[in-house]
Amino acid sequence: MKLLLLLIALASGPVCAFENSYTLRSPKGLLMGDAFTAVNDDSFTLFYNPASLGRHKSDLTLTPLNPQFTGTNALNDLDRFKDFPEEPVGASRVLMDYPVHAAAGIAPGLKLFNVGVSFLASESYDMLLRNPARPMLDLDLRSDKGVLLGVGIPLGSGRLSSKSQTGSQTTLGLGAKYIERTGLRDTLALAGPTVLDSLGQEKIEKLIKSLGRVKGIGYGFDAGLEHIYRSGTGQIALGLAALDITGTEFTEPESDDDLQVSDIRDQVNLGIAAGQDFKLFHYILSADVRGLNESMELGGRLRFGAEVGIPGLKVLAGMNSGYYSYGATVDLAFASVTAGFYDIELGSRYKQTKGRRFIIFVSLFDFSFDA
Repeated sequence: MKLLLLLIALASGPVCAFENSYTLRSPKGLLMGDAFTAVNDDSFTLFYNPASLGRHKSDLTLTPLNPQFTGTNALNDLDRFKDFPEEPVGASRVLMDYPVHAAAGIAPGLKLFNVGVSFLASESYDMLLRNPARPMLDLDLRSDKGVLLGVGIPLGSGRLSSKSQTGSQTTLGLGAKYIERTGLRDTLALAGPTVLDSLGQEKIEKLIKSLGRVKGIGYGFDAGLEHIYRSGTGQIALGLAALDITGTEFTEPESDDDLQVSDIRDQVNLGIAAGQDFKLFHYILSADVRGLNESMELGGRLRFGAEVGIPGLKVLAGMNSGYYSYGATVDLAFASVTAGFYDIELGSRYKQTKGRRFIIFVSLFDFSFDA
């Protein structure tokens, strides 16, 4: 039983220098290398750049049910887990320096002309066991719920509609969010009293509670600019987004243990996307430069993505900080299914700690209406 609880604990948390603790990301964006600032054409608009609401093609769009699931991609590491040890010491050796991730989320929402709202509910569990000499467990457990609001305000005289064959449009986007985050972000000594005491718990709920969880409330603000130029079958988009301006920090109640949940860092991102739509065939190429407000290596800033599609099928690929991603979207009568694999940087330096992940996304009963 203690071994089972140890493995559950290990499957629930991230690294000393883990990825930014986003709420949710676009599955399509992740499979395009997350080079999505200027693409931003799905139901996750408010998570990337509120200015993209200015090019919403319909009067009303509803996305009522769109669950996504992500987890560690262990397909290349099956030999590592063959004959998995029964004892905790052996299990810790197998899992040493191996990032473990599991998450699920949903973001139903609507777009009404150039105004958007998304509701959010997600669970995310990350861990990294490191330092063989003195094992340390980096944990990041997050349970989020909240709402995001945004508006795209066209600037100047240029306007584009869904029927416009040529022209340009510049849009200012503004967004606000309210998030309740319950969880824990901490580094624990594997042989320390906190973990050892937790292993004595018989139920999962008591195990997680004994490790310590706290609820925080945060308010965040986003702003962005976007310029679209369209000519015939082609379109070019430029996007600049300031997300979680000054950072979205969560206020937790005071406690003797000083428990905290992970805050969301502010980011300034620049993106470009170009493509053509020939009705029976389309393509999009995109690139992002991330973290313009942060000090990091150039390779860690760069994202590249591509989409190639025919009616009913889109093939997606990209590169995120030097790591590859690929997948596909299949459009059915009342559903759209996206699945694929993507790698991301989990460390603080370029190509320091790779996280291998898979994603499965289903969007059901999407609805658009024009008056």
